[in-house]
Amino acid sequence: MLNLDWRIRLIIGIGMLIGSGIAFYWGYQLKITSEPFSHIWVLALGFAWVGSSQVQKAFNKESQDLD
Repeated sequence: MLNLDWRIRLIIGIGMLIGSGIAFYWGYQLKITSEPFSHIWVLALGFAWVGSSQVQKAFNKESQDLD
């Protein structure tokens, strides 16, 4: 596993959460137009999962660095 600085992990996590919001919006727009959309929402859930995991790891590493 890469030993990234907590600030880099936080930036990656926030970026993934923003990407998740964009993907959810895109999926919703596809749903409104009656096009297939479920794969986009799965992508958004994946982005949200990875983003929240990275943010949590960043906060844990930052609190360890303060000790």
